[in-house]
Amino acid sequence: MPIRSVACCLVAFFCVLSACTSKKPAAPGIQILTYSSLGSSGGFLDSVKDDFKQKTGCELRVESTLGAAQVLSYLEEEKQRKRIDWVMGIDELLYQRASRYLDHSKAPFQPDYLDLIAPHQASGFYPVDYGALSFIYRKADFKGKVLPHTLTDLKKPEFRKKFIVQDPRASSPGMIFFLFADSIVSIHDLRHQWLTLAPSWSASYQMFLAKDAPMVWSYLTSLAYHASKHDREDYDYVQFKEGLPLQVEGMALVNHVGDPFRDNPCNAAWLKYVLSAPVQATLVSKQWMMPVLKQVTLPKVFEAVPEVKKGAVLPLSVEKVDALISRFGREVQGDSL
Repeated sequence: MPIRSVACCLVAFFCVLSACTSKKPAAPGIQILTYSSLGSSGGFLDSVKDDFKQKTGCELRVESTLGAAQVLSYLEEEKQRKRIDWVMGIDELLYQRASRYLDHSKAPFQPDYLDLIAPHQASGFYPVDYGALSFIYRKADFKGKVLPHTLTDLKKPEFRKKFIVQDPRASSPGMIFFLFADSIVSIHDLRHQWLTLAPSWSASYQMFLAKDAPMVWSYLTSLAYHASKHDREDYDYVQFKEGLPLQVEGMALVNHVGDPFRDNPCNAAWLKYVLSAPVQATLVSKQWMMPVLKQVTLPKVFEAVPEVKKGAVLPLSVEKVDALISRFGREVQGDSL
């Protein structure tokens, strides 16, 4: 066989071999790191991934951790960080702790946020849902009795051992309560008033439903849950004169080289998708939270959630939180469950 023919055969052979062994390019998409309830089977992300791909051509790849706090551990490891495009479900405090790992590029559009949510925007932090918090109480237990109307009322004898709160060292709602109360009523004054410090929101609400106490610190959307169980009329919430604090959850892009919106159009597509009215309705119905946008049609049970007319301003800073946790530990000396 002529040398020229042999060369041509070799070239053809290696071209075929290359075609067979080369990896197929990954489909366009994004990798999201989140916590278990958002990323679980049947959760929000699972419920929208097919619709998102159909509408945008982008694949949604999800990785879940046990809780939002574990997101920070992932971001602190460069090897893990390189694989992630978005973190989702972080609140404002976690965003501050993780800020050095996150991207602060300007978004390609301005979401139509509620007036209540607008002050919670930060560079690179995109609010996606929120929940106002207060004490949820059983009406029957307060029939003919006075409710607390200010935080200082919680120090009164009639409310001793009448409410459950969460340990701020382990629970985001618990941290919000103590940040809310800290400048008005001291930990020292409250520690003999609460029934117990629950290790989590779910544990505290189970105790409340078991009638261990007539009040529990919780989300106002708990009233939507009770509406879904047809017992909304048995429960209500405390309207504090100081206003009600908000827990705002959001998402953020992980910081990589380049412009994330220009380099991967799926990033902009995802942001626009989540911050659209129909998807907001899906998100809040899965998470039992409230939408951050105007003009969102909600399931009927959410009519049970009162409108928050006054939001309380919290000192949301890492330094403040760390100082409160340190002081809390000294004050309560292991009172949590």
